[in-house]
Amino acid sequence: MTDLTNTKKSNSNNMWNIILAALVILGAICWGFQLTKGLQVTNLGTSNMWGLYITGFMIFTGIAAGSLFFASVPYLFNFNEYKPYSRITAFTGAVSVLVAGLFILVDIGSPWKAWLYIISGNFGSPMFWDFIILTSYLIISIIFTSQLLKVQGGEKDESSIKTIAIVAFIAGLLVVVTSFVFSMQVARPMWNNPAQSISFLVAALVAALAIQMIIVSILNRIGYTKMSPDLFAKIAKVTAVLLVVQLIIVVGEVLIGLYPGAGGGYDATLWLVAGKGAIGFWVEMVALIAAIVILVKASGSSEDGKIVLGAILALVAIYFIKSNFLQAEFLNTLINMPGPQMFGDAAGRYIPSLAEIGLSLGIVSLGALIINLGLNRLNLGE
Repeated sequence: MTDLTNTKKSNSNNMWNIILAALVILGAICWGFQLTKGLQVTNLGTSNMWGLYITGFMIFTGIAAGSLFFASVPYLFNFNEYKPYSRITAFTGAVSVLVAGLFILVDIGSPWKAWLYIISGNFGSPMFWDFIILTSYLIISIIFTSQLLKVQGGEKDESSIKTIAIVAFIAGLLVVVTSFVFSMQVARPMWNNPAQSISFLVAALVAALAIQMIIVSILNRIGYTKMSPDLFAKIAKVTAVLLVVQLIIVVGEVLIGLYPGAGGGYDATLWLVAGKGAIGFWVEMVALIAAIVILVKASGSSEDGKIVLGAILALVAIYFIKSNFLQAEFLNTLINMPGPQMFGDAAGRYIPSLAEIGLSLGIVSLGALIINLGLNRLNLGE
């Protein structure tokens, strides 16, 4: 039976490695095309300077932070049944930092000049704070994963990782620093909102749990892990509660934005819910509500597929929340620049180009490939 399980795991790994490697190559080709032709191959422009790449950055920064948070919780609060999965969660967090960093790198028109940001960063800038936090995530994730592996191998006592678990827990909460990059921009009413800190934190926790549910479901099916249906259902319900909080924040922002009946915040909110941005907003709302319903009702191993569906819908909802968050302000600026519009209709909706989609897919696939390779090399399972 063990031999059959090992064979099944090996075949599955090999198949996924080939698929993911092919997507990574596709992403590399798209990046090469972008580097040679410039950012004009994207659908970014003077109106919407941040698009799919920055949305990906926000999501994977959130996954990194949420993964650190949830990897530490079992050891801080003695949730023994979840401790075997902290290794996978912490490792996922480390890989997510890499993915988030790559999204920033490809968003830069001249990535070979990125080192200038490091040596001449302005400590008064929220962007520099975010850089420090992201770097800290990588270091903490690597240390935490290595310590968890030593505990698993009997080289260290479980009590010895209490300190790094506390650090990881606090670091996870500090994802709110990423929100400062946006919420401290006073000229953008929808961003300049104290609720954004809570929204970023909740979105990070949701994204991290959704990714873990998908990963664990796959690993359960090939026999790599053995999470019980009850534990799986509990994670689903915690995710549903967090999604309810996110839904309340979204509805609250919309009501507050529409209430004045005029002004920059009103125009941006109206564009989002009833204008050219409405499709993205209502997809976001449907995905949010559907994910909540599915995850609340899911229970037992027979519901495994439904939980994965709920997790995917949760990720879709988080993607549109972040994308809509960017575009509602970018395409409804308070001050318009003089001269003709250079990149399409400012009141339209940004849709990523094929080059952006291919490159983003390649970056995410690289992260998935590293996780898949790490599962066997690091012995992260039970």
